[in-house]
Amino acid sequence: MAESKALLYREKKGQSARHNTYVFQDSTNSFIEVTTHEERQTVNRLQDRGGRWLRDVFLPQGYPESVSPDYLRYQFWDSLQAYCSSIAGALSLQATLTGLGVGEGTATPLAATLTWLLKDGSGMIASIAFAYWRGSQLDCNSKQWRLFADVANDAKHFVQLLGPLLPVPFLVVMCVSAVMLALVGVAGGATRAAFSQHQARRENMADVSAKDGSQETMVNLAALITSITLLPTITASLLLTWVTFVVCVVLHLYTNYRAVRSVRMESLNRPRLLSALHSWFSSASVPTVEEANMQEPLLFGPAFIPAYFPHGFSLYLACSLQWALHRCLGREGKVQELYTTIMANFDKDNYLLCGNLREKQLHVIYRTGITSRQELEAVFTAYLCVLNFVHASEGCVLSAEYVAHGIREDTPDSEIILASKQLAKKIFPAFRDSLAGKGWHIHKLLLAADEWRLT
Repeated sequence: MAESKALLYREKKGQSARHNTYVFQDSTNSFIEVTTHEERQTVNRLQDRGGRWLRDVFLPQGYPESVSPDYLRYQFWDSLQAYCSSIAGALSLQATLTGLGVGEGTATPLAATLTWLLKDGSGMIASIAFAYWRGSQLDCNSKQWRLFADVANDAKHFVQLLGPLLPVPFLVVMCVSAVMLALVGVAGGATRAAFSQHQARRENMADVSAKDGSQETMVNLAALITSITLLPTITASLLLTWVTFVVCVVLHLYTNYRAVRSVRMESLNRPRLLSALHSWFSSASVPTVEEANMQEPLLFGPAFIPAYFPHGFSLYLACSLQWALHRCLGREGKVQELYTTIMANFDKDNYLLCGNLREKQLHVIYRTGITSRQELEAVFTAYLCVLNFVHASEGCVLSAEYVAHGIREDTPDSEIILASKQLAKKIFPAFRDSLAGKGWHIHKLLLAADEWRLT
């Protein structure tokens, strides 16, 4: 009689080092778990069990495969900034309560209530206004606006801490701080969502957001304990209060900068795309995702100038053709001639490009159905047009392979644009393929284009 083989299998959860081994037992007609001596020691280690518990509570399911490679580095710096911000907030809260008259016999509940309500009203109006003014920019330039939110948060704490010392009604101080808090709420909340979307790699944005909230809550709890312990000692001295506040703010801004700088986004916004274009026309190669993110300006530059383009130009994407024609010619120009020229030059493309190069303006008009590849080609063509114009008019150095044929200093704008477009058609595929080869998501452009379409 042939000897029957044992039925067994092994499995593990995620990246856990522990494997569970199961063997089939005839007497119970089921699989039972068996462990070796080494596995028993691993299972019984309190440190191992505690580490697994902490990972399950504070990290997204499936970590690290379920999140982006920069997740842990960003969360580390983000937790440190939250800790510093909470302590600075505790110091400003005491000043706020002092300004409201807490502890003074002359203060009335009605006066404090009215002050608080007016503060809330100011914040609500500011939230709506800021979302209208810059809402579309928050996705495209999430890193820059995240830093902006944290600077505004520190400014709010500073105003509140300074409030009792200012020779103005405390209501003014509260309303100003409420406006700043509204900016923090809109910019911070929107950019946090953008970061969570970037970090989620298994359609698990909700889990990433929830675990980020758990991490921040734990950090705030640690800061709360620190504040309760040290606040009576710190606030007893005005000098010590301000020294502590300044130290917390400096650390908060530094850790925020490190957190945002650690993010490696694969999508192309205007600053990262301009960095790639500059590298391509300088060295015939595009930067890696990490290189472009490290070079991306965070405090100033393209992110805060919606139409920014190199060499002092402004590039308006998906704008109205009517508006573009007016900007190109003014009131005295020959509109019909320009319209006919533009349509003839781009009759087979899903975009139109026109401009007043002497005034350093370029306008891209999208047709209905334009794809992200065609959007990328439109920006590439505009960039090449600018390079050829400044090469001809200002003598800027440009490699011969990128010089469009027949362009001189007195060449009309429409001819420069057409020649640039014809050259772009030949060299753009190599640029696009180079981007894709370096890991860029060329199907996802965050260029803050307008919504106009030519039908």
